[in-house]
Amino acid sequence: MATVREHYDTSAKALNAQRHWDLGSKVDSVIVRIWGKVSHCLEENAKYWSFYFPERAEIGCIYYLLSQPHVSDGVISHDEPEQEIGFAHTPERQTLSSFIFTRRVYIYFDKYLSGLEINQIHEIGQHYNFNIKIRDRNYMDKCSELEKPLAFISHDSNDKDSLVRELALELDKQLCPVWYDEFSLEIGDSLIENIEKGLREAKKCILVLSPSFIQNKGWTKKEFNTIITREIFEKDNVILPIWHNISATDVYNYSPELLNRFALQSSLGPAELAKKISAKIKA
Repeated sequence: MATVREHYDTSAKALNAQRHWDLGSKVDSVIVRIWGKVSHCLEENAKYWSFYFPERAEIGCIYYLLSQPHVSDGVISHDEPEQEIGFAHTPERQTLSSFIFTRRVYIYFDKYLSGLEINQIHEIGQHYNFNIKIRDRNYMDKCSELEKPLAFISHDSNDKDSLVRELALELDKQLCPVWYDEFSLEIGDSLIENIEKGLREAKKCILVLSPSFIQNKGWTKKEFNTIITREIFEKDNVILPIWHNISATDVYNYSPELLNRFALQSSLGPAELAKKISAKIKA
């Protein structure tokens, strides 16, 4: 299960401007670092705030931040220079001042908040005319119960550095969560539990078919047999093969049935593979 901080870092599929505040307590000398970011959604021409509060932060920290004029105006700082922003793969650009502040604020609090604390935070938000959404550890627990991986990557460990690691990171930009054995982008559960969950529940099981995969008579063979059994049980096609430095003869000798499957060539590169796999999963 992802932590509150990991959700704060990765949840916004937007262009972010970030800063931090080091706040002290009147009671003691403890300094707490609070992180905040303004997320710019290009297609919606809108922006919103997100704040991350560590466990030892006090509710008063929220009151302080939401009372700041630049927070109310939806900008990192009133000294923020005008600039154009956009995604690298498109020519579209927009100026920072053109984005409309929705007054939506996400509060990521790294502890289990009580009902009283949640009510206090909403009251603070109402006082400053913000639409508050709270994401504490209770929220993360519920996300863990509901989430299912859209893709699971079955591969031999020898192919991790040459393809799989970068492919998983590219896929995670478009499909979240994406799991693959030995490493999960959703950190928390044990390795075996992640693998079993991915094999059972992923919408697509991506097979990185390589000489190493075929020669591996242990773990990858077990995963392959599990996926085939799932297809028979569910009467559904969940396998999406990638041919990685392998020939049609090699695939035929391993499993003739795989020759009839839609397959991608690893020579496309991780970024292009991720685009095509994402389109296939979302279709």
